[in-house]
Amino acid sequence: MTIKSLLVGAICIGAIVGIAGCGGSSTSSTPTPTSSTGGLTLPTIPGLGTGSSGSAPAAGTLLSAADVQNISGDSSVAALAGACSATTCIYSDTTGSGGGGGVIFVQPFPGFVGQAALQAAVAAALSGQSASSGGTATAVAGLGSGAIKEIDANSATYAFVKDNYLVVINVTSGTKSGADMDSQVGAAAQTVAGSV
Repeated sequence: MTIKSLLVGAICIGAIVGIAGCGGSSTSSTPTPTSSTGGLTLPTIPGLGTGSSGSAPAAGTLLSAADVQNISGDSSVAALAGACSATTCIYSDTTGSGGGGGVIFVQPFPGFVGQAALQAAVAAALSGQSASSGGTATAVAGLGSGAIKEIDANSATYAFVKDNYLVVINVTSGTKSGADMDSQVGAAAQTVAGSV
């Protein structure tokens, strides 16, 4: 799963949740990009506020560059300049030779957005991405509600909903298979789930 497709999936989740939360009204907001860094567009989902109770730690503290280096096996992975915010952090190989990278996306949603809508959004986004990338999305227990993982040839992605936070974690590697990284990304997802 590429960073671009992961971000498109996050925007799709936001759109689905926005429609579900607003009853499909034609006046509902649609996700709009707010900042662009190095050709990557970081999504925001307008009108959804800052979550239901407090705020989660910053995305970059939940999954660090060192975590992505360890999981991907690429010691040249670093956070991209300007690509980390409270809700998103994008990591990439700074030399361009190792092929490692990662993304963490932690989006808060207000309490009026039902868990069923968030679960459906996660399932729809990952199912669409797995169909186009050849991966398989499967349910995961113990992370929160609606937890799914997708393991591709060279990436592992976990997505789940916990306490009105949508969390997506993706790690790619040029040297490890998605299956090799599965348990480590799953452990990182468990850690994140315990922190939001």
